[in-house]
Amino acid sequence: MNSALKDINRNLIEKYNQSCPYYTSYPTLSEWSSDFTSRDYIAGLTDLCTKGAEVPLYLYIHFPFCVKQCFYCICNSIVTHDRIKIKNFLDYLFYEIDLLRAFFEKNLYIPNIKKIHLGGGSPTFMEVEEFDRLIEGLKTIVDFKNLDEFNIEVDTNTTSQEKLKYYHEKGVNRISLGIQDFEPKVQKAVNRIQSPELVEKLLSPGIRRNFESVNFDLLYGLPFQNTESFKRTIEIVKRLSPDRITLLKYAHVPERRRHQRLIKETDLPEDYEKNMIFIETVCSLTDNGYEFIGIDHFTKSTDSLTKAVKNKTIWRNFNGFTPGEFHYIIGIGPTSTHSVTNYYAQSLYSLKEYYKSIDNQEFPILRGYRLSNDDMIRRDVINEILCYQSLDFSTIEDKHNIDFSKYFKQEIEALDDLAKDEMLNLSGNRLAVTLKGRIFIRHICKVFDHYLQSGKAYKITGP
Repeated sequence: MNSALKDINRNLIEKYNQSCPYYTSYPTLSEWSSDFTSRDYIAGLTDLCTKGAEVPLYLYIHFPFCVKQCFYCICNSIVTHDRIKIKNFLDYLFYEIDLLRAFFEKNLYIPNIKKIHLGGGSPTFMEVEEFDRLIEGLKTIVDFKNLDEFNIEVDTNTTSQEKLKYYHEKGVNRISLGIQDFEPKVQKAVNRIQSPELVEKLLSPGIRRNFESVNFDLLYGLPFQNTESFKRTIEIVKRLSPDRITLLKYAHVPERRRHQRLIKETDLPEDYEKNMIFIETVCSLTDNGYEFIGIDHFTKSTDSLTKAVKNKTIWRNFNGFTPGEFHYIIGIGPTSTHSVTNYYAQSLYSLKEYYKSIDNQEFPILRGYRLSNDDMIRRDVINEILCYQSLDFSTIEDKHNIDFSKYFKQEIEALDDLAKDEMLNLSGNRLAVTLKGRIFIRHICKVFDHYLQSGKAYKITGP
């Protein structure tokens, strides 16, 4: 891996220093419409009911509360110590579950929920009694004996070994820790203090045996990071040996997330350094036996994502890469995203609006999108490239009844420059991404993005 990436230089990085989507959906959130309403979302759910009870579903639950504000955070989070406020929120979350259950019952549909992801916010901020209430509420739409995965995002400062044992007893089999960086100076700058010793103590061998997979979330591009400092973090990560690592780029959007103004732009690494942090981390992890999955995931050979790549069942969705055929997501809670058949939707951000919608017996939808045939074709192309770093034109032709070379004539021509920079190889009816191209794979996907072909700049959209 090191030798394949050795000729990535400053000139190449500057050439491709353009903002690109991470393509957790196509079209991306920036193209979704506020004219999309609860009625449109119901149309998507109705369509889902016609697909049959065997279709596996992914349930995402958003718990927005945190005990303190991490300055880097781009998620919809609310800092509070008011347990009454949290109780009130959970009441409304259950009302939303009731709306969903009533809809399914009306349509004689039993949802085949196979995976739950509980995110936030900091869901481990819930007290045990509150988590008990959540599980009981979910049992009205989820057969827990039928689950393949139940994942919870863990804040090391709001959990304990006792809590982790309790989660295991409740059916949680995967946990994800928001590590970000182990350097004390970086942690102080982003207000996320957690020592390696704390994490190591929390994840004792006995605790690890309770979970099929432990994931670490890492961020690069944070204040005071550089290649040398992040190497130290990665060495600690390798020693702690998580089953899966998600390595994301910090998005600095202080105009959208006011708390990010507490991070000085002058303290952020410059673009070349950020890219070198990522490249050197890729090399370090793959040299240590981790598989490089898609854009930003690294997994052990025993992890389900590694197996999904080999079995050709991996998929990309709003929460990253997922094993199995979890193509449809149902979200519960503010800001949650939904993907059902050819419909996308996102729920309201503010609790006030979220509560108001549910009081009106409406699904709390802020915006959404109904995919056209062209959108679905391009989504499949982008997903194939992201998931497998290759594309067999015939796969798309057979699925969508098109002549790939004619349909994408303009896009194939546009790939020439990337091919000259040794990002990919085009041979006959096949596109193969090179190791160098893995670093810039979003730029390859962008060629097939109809909405960005006119020179339109991509902008992050969110709360």
